[in-house]
Amino acid sequence: MRKTFPLTLNSILFLAGIGSLFTRHLIPCAICFLLDSLLFIWTFRTERPPRLPDPGEELEALRADLSHRIEELTADNQLLTSENEQLLAALDQCRHRQAQVHYAGILYDCPLTSALPVCLDTFFKKYLNSHLSPPERERLRPDYSCAAPDAVTYLSESALMLICGNIFDNLSKFSPLTESVYIRITSTEEDSLIIFKNEGKGPAESELERLFDLNYQGINKKTGCGLGLTQVKALLDDYGGHIWAKSVNGSGFALYIQLPEQPSNADREESGNCGLK
Repeated sequence: MRKTFPLTLNSILFLAGIGSLFTRHLIPCAICFLLDSLLFIWTFRTERPPRLPDPGEELEALRADLSHRIEELTADNQLLTSENEQLLAALDQCRHRQAQVHYAGILYDCPLTSALPVCLDTFFKKYLNSHLSPPERERLRPDYSCAAPDAVTYLSESALMLICGNIFDNLSKFSPLTESVYIRITSTEEDSLIIFKNEGKGPAESELERLFDLNYQGINKKTGCGLGLTQVKALLDDYGGHIWAKSVNGSGFALYIQLPEQPSNADREESGNCGLK
């Protein structure tokens, strides 16, 4: 489209040159042919082709873009892998805890709470005097002391007996023959604290977190199948209490039980009536 006008002008100059030639006007003829030639050359001049991109530069740009995309995908994959591992670990912990609570809950098939308050001092005195056989008392040498004689709980007597039985069974395996098992009771405004302690070689400090896991027996295991403390923890968790352990290698092991009162709203009695069910 842009060459139409120059070609038209070329034709006019060419015809004018021919006409001048026939009429013998040589100077106008020469001028017309000269202008026609110059215009023709200008119209069909060689245009410079557009610059093509350097293949090397284009390839380098593609490589850089591909490398950047690979880095992004790798980072996303690592993030997804990390999140997936965290989710799987949380799921395993949840399943493990459910298995512990379910199994231990079946094993402690006893009433969890009592309709009447249970006096802890009265319970432990009765338990140590009546429920421990003479060989067990000789083996454990219980040293009992209560700094809170009015402390009560609505945890049932059968649940307390199960707790004491499992704890004494664990402590008796590692208590030196010449040392006593200490039982101490104290209280705060809302909770009672029960401490069981011996001077034997308990589990290593690195094992304390796993001490209440299902079927965990520890490095220095002797007998049993690792259910007792799991059962105790599940029972206390259901009641709203807490149990934890402390150990100093070779010089003592202690179990601490934090026990909220949790009275029953329906049959609450005065705490002075400290009687067993």
